[in-house]
Amino acid sequence: MIAMLVAAALAAHPLGNFSVNHYDGLTIHPDRIEDTAIVDSAEIPTLQQPLNGSPAAHAQNACAQLRDAIHAQADGQPLAWRVAQASFAYRPGAAGLRTSRLTCHLVAPLQVDQPLAIAFANTHRSDTVGWREITAKGHDVRLSASSVPSRSMSGELRGYPTDLLSSPLDVRQARITATPGNGGSGTGVTVPGVDVVTHYTAFLADRLNTLIGADRLTVPLGLLALLLSLVLGAVHAAMPGHGKTVMAAYLAGRTGRLRDAATVAATVTATHTVGVLALGVLVTVSTSLAGPAVLGWLGVASGLIIAAIGAGLLRSALRHRHHGDAPGHGHGYGHGHGHGHGHGAGVVALGVAGGLVPSPSALVVLLGAMALGRTAFGVLTVVCYGLGMTLTLLGAALALRKLGDRTLSGRLQRLRPYSATMTATLVLLVGAGLALRAAAALV
Repeated sequence: MIAMLVAAALAAHPLGNFSVNHYDGLTIHPDRIEDTAIVDSAEIPTLQQPLNGSPAAHAQNACAQLRDAIHAQADGQPLAWRVAQASFAYRPGAAGLRTSRLTCHLVAPLQVDQPLAIAFANTHRSDTVGWREITAKGHDVRLSASSVPSRSMSGELRGYPTDLLSSPLDVRQARITATPGNGGSGTGVTVPGVDVVTHYTAFLADRLNTLIGADRLTVPLGLLALLLSLVLGAVHAAMPGHGKTVMAAYLAGRTGRLRDAATVAATVTATHTVGVLALGVLVTVSTSLAGPAVLGWLGVASGLIIAAIGAGLLRSALRHRHHGDAPGHGHGYGHGHGHGHGHGAGVVALGVAGGLVPSPSALVVLLGAMALGRTAFGVLTVVCYGLGMTLTLLGAALALRKLGDRTLSGRLQRLRPYSATMTATLVLLVGAGLALRAAAALV
């Protein structure tokens, strides 16, 4: 079983299950320029792009499309590329799904009999996320200047550097000066490293994918998969950028918090589960659906909902302060005088915002289970993922509640009347920030 876990960990795509990764290896000869163009697609884009005909025919068509997306010039004159060789192959991926690798050998005539300025750009599938890398070297030609290195950091998309996965390389253009002679040149590229939490979260996700894709899913393995899904959901909710801490602060400041917490728990789990199921159906029936774009728009919607809740809380807090109420005393943050008819809707909206953005990891688990005929178990795993998110939210709410009871003492007691306004402002600002950040990623 240990061997199986290790093998699957290596098979799971390290750049994310939505990624489409590109590599262009340029080799400049005295009479031509060659490009070894590779497209490494993760599980979900591979699932969305089934073969049209044989692998050889699919490779020829795909390489022709890639060739047309490459724009290169030598001293201002466009280069005419042709496909010299094309190949396509599947590889094992996460949760029983497959990844794919397209390799295109492109050639264009070129005459290097004097210093030559070469400009290269690859716009193939520019709307996708993933690793993009270009290298350039000379063969019987000297590169006197180059904006890209001569060696691949990823081994031509075969071994991505572990420390670079949080900030994948994104090089889409290159400028090179080639002169007659021997030798090559290139520059190094540095990218920030990955944090410890992300590293171990990916490790756990790999193990979960292994269990889902096992040939024989026994009861112990099934229970372990559900436990891992619960843990991954909890970690996902604790990661920055999900607004869970703000939601916890909202719950921590309300009376009757057990009922509200239960409502949010059920809503987060239900919303996340429905979202993963809906996105799973969409990516299997549509070849043009851009998963990252869908997640981005859902992120905008989630942020706007949180901001709207914050605006409502701020309006309520200011109204109560205007009437001389003390919203922080006995009625929760900004919810005094028994006007509770709108509170339920606010709590439900909070839960919807918390579960609105489906986790790509949960989506891959569901798709893998569906591919293996284990749809019911895949749905149960997604439910556990949502429950893990809920546990983090409730734990943060209780911790903030206890912390608030301890810190609002002595001189800090005078801040209690302002706690509703401060909490509402925090919710509003964080919600707006989440929406703006998600919108910026879509541009």
